[in-house]
Amino acid sequence: MEVIGRQLKEFERIDDLLEKEEIFSGEKLFKCILGLNKTESKVFGYILKNQNASTSEIASKLKMERSSVQRALQSLSKLLLIKREPLSMKDYGILEKKNDSKKQGYLYVYNSKDMDSIKAQFKKLLDKWYNSMVNYINNLENLCECCGFKFDSC
Repeated sequence: MEVIGRQLKEFERIDDLLEKEEIFSGEKLFKCILGLNKTESKVFGYILKNQNASTSEIASKLKMERSSVQRALQSLSKLLLIKREPLSMKDYGILEKKNDSKKQGYLYVYNSKDMDSIKAQFKKLLDKWYNSMVNYINNLENLCECCGFKFDSC
């Protein structure tokens, strides 16, 4: 019984450490499940909350270089998390409530997929990741042996 009590206290201590380190934050979710870096995570989070966002708008609001935002948008587009759509400057001005009806040309705006499909995609990827982690844990001896560590049997 004493051993079980010590193990439970150790698990509580580990849980406290994980919470303090923010192991289970949204940014970590994006990184672990989707492989997104910090910039991609911020851009994706912005687009989830702001529809029809332009590259300039995202760069300005997140205080990032435009080229960094463009690279992040390309990565997010490849992962099919966001959609890139052309919009006339006139229509963009109307959306932004600016009276620039004389502007001509087009720009691209970015939107996220609908939230239900994103959640479904995340759940599917999380299940896949979870199963692969369980497999690693179940075969931990083999993983460590390939790195030069040997386990003695109990």
